[in-house]
Amino acid sequence: MAELKIVQFAHPGGEYSLTRAEIAAGVKQWNYGRHQRKFICAKGQYVMDDGNLSHEQDLLFWGEWEPSSRVSSVVKTHGTGVLPKWIHYPQLEVDKKGKVVAPHFNGKTVNIKKKCNGKEIVQTVNCARQNTDPFVFGDAFYYSCCKQRKKENNKCTYTKTKMCFLDKGSIIIFGSTIDSYFEVDTVFVVGESRPYKVDNFKNDLNGFIPKDYDQIMGFSHWIPTDEFVCYRGATPSQPINGMFSFVPCRTTENGTVGFPRMRITQSMLSLISDNLNAAPKYTPQKGNAATADVKQVWNQLCKIAASQGFLLGANFQYQII
Repeated sequence: MAELKIVQFAHPGGEYSLTRAEIAAGVKQWNYGRHQRKFICAKGQYVMDDGNLSHEQDLLFWGEWEPSSRVSSVVKTHGTGVLPKWIHYPQLEVDKKGKVVAPHFNGKTVNIKKKCNGKEIVQTVNCARQNTDPFVFGDAFYYSCCKQRKKENNKCTYTKTKMCFLDKGSIIIFGSTIDSYFEVDTVFVVGESRPYKVDNFKNDLNGFIPKDYDQIMGFSHWIPTDEFVCYRGATPSQPINGMFSFVPCRTTENGTVGFPRMRITQSMLSLISDNLNAAPKYTPQKGNAATADVKQVWNQLCKIAASQGFLLGANFQYQII
C-alpha cells in the first residue's frame, strides 16, 4: 500500500529588489542569484464554486518565475504583513527557431567554501541562471529538483532525499516562514511522476514536460550524472481523489492591488510548523484512512484560502516575446 505524505516545503520568501537599470527599463532580468518570490499578474483561470473553471483572465498571485518579467511598481496595497512593491508580468524571450534566449553564464563567479572529507576547500562557481521550481505555468504544475538531493555525512557525495519518493496523491505545501507563520504560494498535489537522469533528460522526460520547460530549468547545464524525479501535479480537470494543485490568487476586478500571501499557522493546521526554515517537514499518512486524511487536509487548505479572500488558481500563462 502506498504511503501518502503531506510535505511542508520552505523556500526563500523575500521579494526581489530591482537595479536602477531594471527600474528604468521596466524589466526584471533573468535571476542569477538566490531564489525569491515575485508578485505576479498573468492570464489564468480559477475554480468556481460549482467546480468549473472560470474564463481566462488576469490573475494576481505570489510565485516563482526566474526568467525575465515586465515590471511596474505596485501603487495600491491591501492587508497587513509582507506586501509587494513590484508587480511582474512573466515573459520568455525566444529566437526565430523557438529557442529560449537566456545566456547560461552572466560572466560573474563566486567563491564558495565547502568541507570535503573533513577538509575545507574553496570552489569557484559560475553564476548560472536560476530555474523555476515549482513551475505553475501551463496545463499542469511541475516540480523537478529543489531539495531532492542532500550531502551525505559531510562528504563529497550526494544522496536522494524523501522528495524523490512521493506517491500519487501526496501534497506539497510550498511557502515561506515569516515571523511565526507560514506564507503559502503553491499547493501541489502529486499526480504523475517520472525519474530522470540529467544527461538523458530528453529521453526520460520525452512527452512528459511542456514546451520550453527544459530550457527554463536549464537541464543542459546541470551536472550530467545527477538524478531527480519530475512530478506533474494533479489538475482541476484531472484531479486525484477530488484534489488538484492550486495557487492562492485574486482577480484584477479592483485593479492590480497588492496583497500578502495566504497565511497558515499550526493553530489552523496542526501538522504545520510555524518556524520551518530548512529541510522539508514530512507528515506520513498510513493505513486505510490515509487517502481520506490527506483529502481532509487539502479541504482545510481550500477553506483557509477562501477565508482569506483567495481563489484557487491554475492554468497560468507567460508571454512569449
